[in-house]
Amino acid sequence: MEPYFEKLFDGIDRALVEEFLKIKKQHEENFNEYKDQFAEIFWNVYIEIAQKFEEKSPAEQKMFIRLGIADPRYISKEDFEKLREVFQNVPSDVFYYVDEWIIELKKGKIPQSTFEDVIQESGSSQKPLDTTWMEKEYERKVFERTIEEEKLRDLVKGVQGKGPYSKAVYTIFDEIIKSIGKLKKMDSDIKTLKETLDAAKERSLQVSQMTVKTGENKEIQFTEPLVIRQMVKKAIGKLGIQYPALASKFLPNVNTIFSKGYAEKLFNKFKLIDPKTLERNIRSTQIFMPPYVILVPGYGETGFCWEPIEGTNIYGRGRIVIPVLSRKGIEPFYQAFGEYRWKLEKELSFGRWMEEGLTGEYYKYLEENKLKGQPAEYFIKDYILWVTKEVQGIQKVDKEIREIFWRYIPFDDSIKEALSKKSYIYQQLWEKDLRRRQRENY
Repeated sequence: MEPYFEKLFDGIDRALVEEFLKIKKQHEENFNEYKDQFAEIFWNVYIEIAQKFEEKSPAEQKMFIRLGIADPRYISKEDFEKLREVFQNVPSDVFYYVDEWIIELKKGKIPQSTFEDVIQESGSSQKPLDTTWMEKEYERKVFERTIEEEKLRDLVKGVQGKGPYSKAVYTIFDEIIKSIGKLKKMDSDIKTLKETLDAAKERSLQVSQMTVKTGENKEIQFTEPLVIRQMVKKAIGKLGIQYPALASKFLPNVNTIFSKGYAEKLFNKFKLIDPKTLERNIRSTQIFMPPYVILVPGYGETGFCWEPIEGTNIYGRGRIVIPVLSRKGIEPFYQAFGEYRWKLEKELSFGRWMEEGLTGEYYKYLEENKLKGQPAEYFIKDYILWVTKEVQGIQKVDKEIREIFWRYIPFDDSIKEALSKKSYIYQQLWEKDLRRRQRENY
C-alpha cells in the first residue's frame, strides 16, 4: 500500500480498507457506474476514521475529515493552492472544521449534537451544560466593572473645595451618580451570571453522580460522525453534487471557500450588522453568545441552523452549519444565521412565537399579506436581503419588514447613522430611534 494510504487508514479495519480500495479502483475506471457505490464506502470509511480520530492522528486523516481528501491525485496543484487557507489551523471558539469539532467533543468540552433520527432517545435533558462561554462573559463583565470602579475613584477625588462647591463639582456629582448606576447594573448582571453558572455546575455534578449511581459502565456511543453525514447531506441539498470526495472536476462549481480565516472576517463585520442575533438574554442580562459554527466538507449550497440551543438547555449555545465549499457565494453564511435567529426566537418564546416579538410581528405581516407557505423560508429570504443589501442602503424589503427588522434586528448605531444620511426612509427610522431614547432617559 502507498505511504499516503497507510497513514490515511492507520487503525482502520482491514476488511473495510480493502473494500474501499477495490471500489475506488473500479470507480476510477468507470466513474459513473461506480459513483454511488464509491460514495457509500467513502462514508463508511469517513465515519470509521472519525470514530477513532484524536489529536495525534495523521494529517492525512485530519484532511480526509476536514475536506474529504480521499486521494490527493484527484486535486490539481492550482486547486491545492486555492485551498491553502483551509489547511491552516486558525484558533477560534466560534468556527470549527469537522476534525476540530470532533476533538472538542471527545474532550468533553462540548456535548454531542442531537441526532435527528434519535432525538427522542438522545437524553439531551441529561447532558451537562457547556458553561465555557458564560464563564468568559462573566470574567469580561467583572473586568468591565473594575474599569468603572477605577473611574468612580477618580471622580470622587475631584470632589473638593474650600468654600461652596463650584459648578464643575456639581457636574462631577452627576457623573458619580451615573457611574454608581452603571456599577449597580453591572453587579446585577454579574450576580445573575454567577447564580446561573453555579446552578449549571451543580446540575452537571448531579448528572455525573446519577450516572455513577446507576452503575452505567458502558461507553456512551459517539454518534457525532453520523450527525456530520446528515449535516453534509443537508448542506449539499437534494439537487446538489452528492459526490463526497474532494476532486478538481467539481471545484469549478464552487465560487466561495469558507476557510476559518475568511469566515472570521465575515463574522467580525457581521457583529455590527446584526449584534442582536449574537446576544442571549440570561435572566434579563444580555451577554454575547454566538452559536457554534461547524464548517463541513462537500460542495454545499445551503447554510442552516442544526440546533438553536444546546439540546434542551435554553442557556446553551446553538450550532449552525456552513459548507467549506460553497456553490452559492457567501449566501450560506447569512442563511445559517438567519435560520438560527428564527429558530432561537421560536425556542425562547415558549409556544407564543406567532404572537410575540420578532416572529410574532413577522407572522402577522405574512397573514395580513395572505402569504402562504413556511414562515421561516420567507423570513430567511428577507433576512439575507436585510444583512446584505439594506445594510448598504439598497432598499430590497417591504416597508413593513424594514420597520420590523429595524426594531428587532437592528444594525449597530454607526451603520444606522450612516444609512440616515443616504436616504430619507432610513433618516426617519433613525430619528424615531433617537426620540425614543430621549424619552427613555427622562
